[in-house]
Amino acid sequence: MEQLPDDMLANVLGRLPPSSLAASRCVRKHWCSIIDARRLLLTDLLPLRVEAFFCNSYFIFNRTFLFARPTAARRIPGGHLDFFDDDDVSPIAMDHCNGLLLHYEMVVNPATRQWATWPPVPQHLDDLSPSYSRHCFALVYDPMVSPNHYEVFLITLPGSGYVYNHNDGSSSRIFEDDDFQQEWPPLSYTVYVFSSSTKEWRWEERSFVRRQGGEAVGTIADMHIDESSSKHKTVYFRRSLYVHCPNDSIMRLSLSDDKYQMIKPPPAAGSKTKTSCHCDASSYLGKSEKGVYYAILDLDGPQFQVWLLTEFSGQSQTEWVLKCNVSLQATLNFARHIDAEYGVDGPWILNYEEKEAQPTAQEEEFAEWDFDNAVTVLETETNDKTGSIDFLGFHPYKDISFLFISNRVISYHLNNSKVQDLGTINIPQMEDAFPYTPCWMGELSEKNKA
Repeated sequence: MEQLPDDMLANVLGRLPPSSLAASRCVRKHWCSIIDARRLLLTDLLPLRVEAFFCNSYFIFNRTFLFARPTAARRIPGGHLDFFDDDDVSPIAMDHCNGLLLHYEMVVNPATRQWATWPPVPQHLDDLSPSYSRHCFALVYDPMVSPNHYEVFLITLPGSGYVYNHNDGSSSRIFEDDDFQQEWPPLSYTVYVFSSSTKEWRWEERSFVRRQGGEAVGTIADMHIDESSSKHKTVYFRRSLYVHCPNDSIMRLSLSDDKYQMIKPPPAAGSKTKTSCHCDASSYLGKSEKGVYYAILDLDGPQFQVWLLTEFSGQSQTEWVLKCNVSLQATLNFARHIDAEYGVDGPWILNYEEKEAQPTAQEEEFAEWDFDNAVTVLETETNDKTGSIDFLGFHPYKDISFLFISNRVISYHLNNSKVQDLGTINIPQMEDAFPYTPCWMGELSEKNKA
């Protein structure tokens, strides 16, 4: 193969199926450059656009709903998650990564109607009382690196102290009071990982060593913080997993060299104290056009900040760069006006059940999300702050954030502050939502394919 001219090699590679072609990018840098330069890999097979949101409601049937345009809902054949063999399965989405959804004990690809189970959590971790520890599940799937395999990470963060429940009903603390003053995190940090590429089909320990020069960001006691105003999630970006810790710091696990580093939060997040007067401020971690983003939503204003994490010197040094710092009062007024004038109408709808009807001519015309329809909202004298505001996530490939205001989903363009109404999510007690980017690559499991 090394002796073949580039044109002939491109002809050979171009005959591979998309999943094998994507995997070929990882064989050699030269192959990767040939595939990318000639655009041999069809981009419509990869997750490049937001087609929908998966929204969790623990109040209505304990299930996940699809929020999308009617045409987009029909393009996602498994969007309603109704294709499982077991009728008792009612999955709640816990994470999303490049087209795959993470549910408890299974990974699902709605675009291909495939699903695969993962083994039960190790028993000794189940014995840790959840009121004293925080289990964080994270899904890692990179179709450009390994289109047929995924990894599930189980990350345990300390709470007020681990408690181990014994078989005889007694319990004992793993950490004593003096241990709470120990630095967090330690020099070596261990997580549990399940990889679908292993034949053993079991969880395995994986240790990460703190990167040289990296500092601890606090003590174990600092992790015992009221987390009612924050949603701690993980982000996968460029072979690293970023974990949003309860004290607002970021743990970056490098999957390429098994090292990790603690990153302090942006200045505004680090200065707020959630247990004091700033309890209305919430922080969020996500991925967008230029990398890892950090959002702070303060309802006292309401004020909205977005920071971009810049990394240099081989990722050993980091800096937060402020991208926007704006008042959302005008956006709040806009959402209330749209809701009062149009009610539940909107280009996107909450799909309670699969629709078999063919799309209308109007739906076909507006089948894709038109970003040019965003409008500029101006400040008015109205300063009525009634109405809830929540953060739904970032667009992974554009500088756009999604806000949930008075039951309406509003897209907010970070570069020009333009807004766009997507529609209404009218379900009570919506816990969270995941911007969904379909991916038609990969084969999760032949035995569990619908």
